[in-house]
Amino acid sequence: MAKFSASDAAFSGFRLVRENLKTVGIWIAVMTVVSIIANALTIHFFGAQMEAAMALMSNPDGASPEEMTKLADQMIPTLLWTLPYNLVVQGVTLAALNRMIQRRDDNRFAFLRVGKDELLQIAVSVLTGLLLMAVFFGGALLTGVLSAVGGGLLGVLVLLGAILGAIYLLVRLSLASAMTFDKGEIVFFRSMSVTKGAFWSLLGAYLVAVVMSAIVWLLIVIIVYAAVAIVTGDFSAAGGALRADTTSLSSYFTPSGIVQQLFSGFMAVLSALIMLSPAPTIYRELTGGQTASEGWGG
Repeated sequence: MAKFSASDAAFSGFRLVRENLKTVGIWIAVMTVVSIIANALTIHFFGAQMEAAMALMSNPDGASPEEMTKLADQMIPTLLWTLPYNLVVQGVTLAALNRMIQRRDDNRFAFLRVGKDELLQIAVSVLTGLLLMAVFFGGALLTGVLSAVGGGLLGVLVLLGAILGAIYLLVRLSLASAMTFDKGEIVFFRSMSVTKGAFWSLLGAYLVAVVMSAIVWLLIVIIVYAAVAIVTGDFSAAGGALRADTTSLSSYFTPSGIVQQLFSGFMAVLSALIMLSPAPTIYRELTGGQTASEGWGG
């Protein structure tokens, strides 16, 4: 099996943006339209609950346990809507990214689809989320038991171990998405065979990608803040310029609101490309550029 360059993989997202400007532009437009529709539906059906939650969180006196319990009950329908939406967006994004890297000739519809590949990516995301929940729940439960019997320090060490264990699993399972896309079937724990012996190189590549994404995000935000402050003469107005008003549909659907959503779509796509590209790029390198669709693995 071929080796991979951690540094090249870490910067693969920038390379994809440079080589696929038209595709990235289409993704930004699609993400903006989808976000606007999703936000409009959220405001229409759950606007009152969201406004109550924001008012409660901004209360300097804090909230009573009764208020928090009532708010949690009110927010359940919102979560039941936003969770599937986010899973679908994530599934489509991961499948499109894997398609761009692993099947570069399959560029119809800017690599975007809604089908089996996307459903498989959603399944892998759900499995990853359930595994992390199990790790943290088990760690928290054991920490609580140890704290109750006087083992506070040991409980902290267990919780720290759970965090480190979750990071280890995330890195070792990081190629599950790419391998699932390649094989056309759910590949979860079996993907750890591909990452065996490569933990530190993988972790380094992912950390560099995250840091670079944060730097790019910070630079863009600083530029936008400065531009708004120069134009308006009010630096405090810059913060509002980056956040759409979601208190009502009338305040949301304004020219500035649409511009804000376009900016959010741009940042979402750019961040996804920078942070998510290393894994499928590494998978392609580890398989010697021979994915299953091209004859690798049968």
